Amino acid sequence: MRILIKQVTIQDSRSEFFGKRMDLLAENGQWIEISTSIQASADVVIEEKNASWSPSVVDLRVHHTLPGGEFREDWSTLQAAALQGGVLDMVLLPTGEPVAQTAESIQFIRQKGFHAMAPLTLDNKGENFADLFDLYQSGASWFGHGAGSLQHVDLMAKCLQYLQTLPVTVVSRPDTVSLSMYGQIHEGLQSTLQGLKGIPVLAETLSIKRDLDLLRYVRTHDFGGASSSFKLHFSCLSSAESVELIREAKAEGLPVTSDVAVHQLVFTEAAVADFDTNKKVFPPFRTEADLEGLWNGIKTGVIDAVVSDHHPIEFESKAVEFDHASFGTIGLETLFVAFAQAAMDRKIKHALDFISLKPAQLLGIQIPELKVGATCQGLVFTEESQEPYAESMIKSKSKNSCFLGHTFAHQIHCVIQGDSLTKN
Repeated sequence: MRILIKQVTIQDSRSEFFGKRMDLLAENGQWIEISTSIQASADVVIEEKNASWSPSVVDLRVHHTLPGGEFREDWSTLQAAALQGGVLDMVLLPTGEPVAQTAESIQFIRQKGFHAMAPLTLDNKGENFADLFDLYQSGASWFGHGAGSLQHVDLMAKCLQYLQTLPVTVVSRPDTVSLSMYGQIHEGLQSTLQGLKGIPVLAETLSIKRDLDLLRYVRTHDFGGASSSFKLHFSCLSSAESVELIREAKAEGLPVTSDVAVHQLVFTEAAVADFDTNKKVFPPFRTEADLEGLWNGIKTGVIDAVVSDHHPIEFESKAVEFDHASFGTIGLETLFVAFAQAAMDRKIKHALDFISLKPAQLLGIQIPELKVGATCQGLVFTEESQEPYAESMIKSKSKNSCFLGHTFAHQIHCVIQGDSLTKN
């Protein structure tokens, strides 16, 4: 199949054509010509106003609902939601029931086309180690404690101690459970006005400090056996203080990386003033100062990637009183359009790298560069206002999006992977 894309602005920062408007011609899944003007026949011609080409999206944080949670998301709706958002690579958290904690289950997920994060402990109970080396040999390179942080200090220290010998990443979504327990929203003005128990920033920063201290300890007792590719990754930062802690750790030379969920870059605690349960997320939306601190972390490279934290929740668990509602928002379909809009408004240099090339590098995969002879992989998007985001537009089985009613300034027109083209 021949695909001709007319007059798109190239947003692949690696390409010699970056920032230029070009015509692109592909045949049988490979680029065969890139020029300012191509006059050739094609099976599919894409010509859209104000169109751009971007590498595909890589999402490092997707809550896994399978098996056990088919009523929230199944394999087909997960794939459909990903394609709608231009996501061709995603990391599934070890959050299924039962947890994917055998070599066979990790290989099954990989055969489905996803990247599986393996659990640190059996059933995420924080009691006994999972078969870490067997999971690594089966293809797992990312390890985490479900969707959160391993609270058992000795177990966390030993996980770091053991896994630092391998080229893997240990993931922590920082949280001190004894401080955040029963909390509903950020501890601050809105929690006071609404009479809801708050979740303090301290719950996050204390966890980061603990894990950094543990990392320092195991690094000074590695006996020369630490892998140069080992990393401790902090996921879903939500506060300016957290950004500064990661900044200091990186300056110190510790093997640390971090990400932030895209909704944390858009909303503040004021968004839950109307008790909208779709905006009940964990960690919670915090202050305007925290939002600015997160953007500063992106601008200065302290934050390495932006994620969706896609968390499907059934209607019944959101259509209740706020303090009884489940935490979480879906986000696979809106990661690209929400971040593109927010980042471009703030004039972030090479903004789209934070949802494509940078997370791909962290994951150890390669997205093909836009050049003649390379495999086609990416998306065409346009700058045009959409209708307000509505449930009818959602491909995911769950509809709990914090962006419902939001109007985006960009729209994904199509996604190309090899010889396959999916139009939105």
